[in-house]
Amino acid sequence: MRGLPVTDSRSPGGLADYSAWRARDYFETYYSEVVLPDEQAVLAYQLEVMGGADHRYGRALEYGCGPTLHRAIAASAYAFRIDMADWLADNLAFVREWLHAATEESDWNRFTSFILACEGAPDADRARVLRREAQTRKSVRGLYVSDARWHDPLGAERQGFYDLIVSGFCLDAVSSDRGVWRACMQNMLSMLAPGGTIVIHALHNCTAYKVGERMFPGAGVTVDAMAESLLENGMARASLDVQIIPCPANAVYGYSGILTASARKLAAP
Repeated sequence: MRGLPVTDSRSPGGLADYSAWRARDYFETYYSEVVLPDEQAVLAYQLEVMGGADHRYGRALEYGCGPTLHRAIAASAYAFRIDMADWLADNLAFVREWLHAATEESDWNRFTSFILACEGAPDADRARVLRREAQTRKSVRGLYVSDARWHDPLGAERQGFYDLIVSGFCLDAVSSDRGVWRACMQNMLSMLAPGGTIVIHALHNCTAYKVGERMFPGAGVTVDAMAESLLENGMARASLDVQIIPCPANAVYGYSGILTASARKLAAP
């Protein structure tokens, strides 16, 4: 979960300020040991949406990548170019380290194996895993610091620029204020080209989630709120898909369901 400063960690609400964020804590909480069932579900969903297109995407953006690579690895077979953006330099440092790694051994190998299994290669050998990761490193063109509260999160020149945007557990973690989330959705979706596809994941109805020993804010996004936001930002109603993936075991982290959605932006008249 990536975000922006909201409240002091000593405030009565108990929510941590993002100045207390540590990329390593987030990675170790959610990604260091196995591909968790909720991540399996959202990765499979992302792959299903991208695989359902009748073309390869030209320009893709992962917005709010955090210190993770699995969504970019998944997208690399479906997009010629991938940009990655996040508000926190600590997160981007994690990404940059993997992109320029001298070794091919990493925690992301297991995610790559899972992605290939979803695509029909359940017994993919090491060479195939490494080819997919090499493809990802070649596809990722830019890493950008960005604030979703900016009217133009990556500058005015990126308005309507991307054919595919993937955003996982980012905008709903910017603030506990649902109005801030709606504004961030509008700003991010302004970068989607007419006819482009959005794939987005959020913690369902979550007002605080755990990273390490700290709790960070959640906007409490619901199915209806997600659908309304996508429609009011120009997504085609017929393309809209919003689902809840139950994950009751994660209640200890502050949420018990994942909200995942996709849609296509209306084509220009």
